[in-house]
Amino acid sequence: MLKETGIMKGGKGAIALFLGLMLGYAPASVGVPMGQQSWQWLEAIPGGFRVALPGGVERQEPLVLDLQGGELVLEGAIALHEGNQYVFAFGDYRVEGSPWVRLTMLRDAMVKDTGWVLAEDRSFPLGIHPGREFILFSENELITYRFYLVGERVYILGVLQDAGVDLREEMGAFFGSFGVTR
Repeated sequence: MLKETGIMKGGKGAIALFLGLMLGYAPASVGVPMGQQSWQWLEAIPGGFRVALPGGVERQEPLVLDLQGGELVLEGAIALHEGNQYVFAFGDYRVEGSPWVRLTMLRDAMVKDTGWVLAEDRSFPLGIHPGREFILFSENELITYRFYLVGERVYILGVLQDAGVDLREEMGAFFGSFGVTR
């Protein structure tokens, strides 16, 4: 269940949920220093997180990923804005292995699923929780993902955009707004 919790002013942006993964800790504020786009706070009560998004959000049907060691069922939503997509999702990821190994298996599944090229990949923890950020690209598009693992819960955030679009400020606001509430 998604719950709208407020409005904040920010800048232009894009939103869409690929229905996948995400996590973070509660932000104090989010701001994008361009334009007058309204950002809305959404709280996923069963998911235990909140995030700010520019524009509206459409919940997606659960997505089942067949991963080495078992299935991962993800719940999430999609939002489209100015041709770009901001994605968030979560699920309980109960497989054997260290957090880094589990995040690597998940990344590899995303690379295989899209057939895109892995451009960047690095550790990106959320406070004390393990995390990973990576970028996939195709000829005309790229997607930046952040995965976080909090206990057995995996959170996925992603921004899908045209390759020629600069969304650094909007992505910073989106990723920075993510917070774990449980």
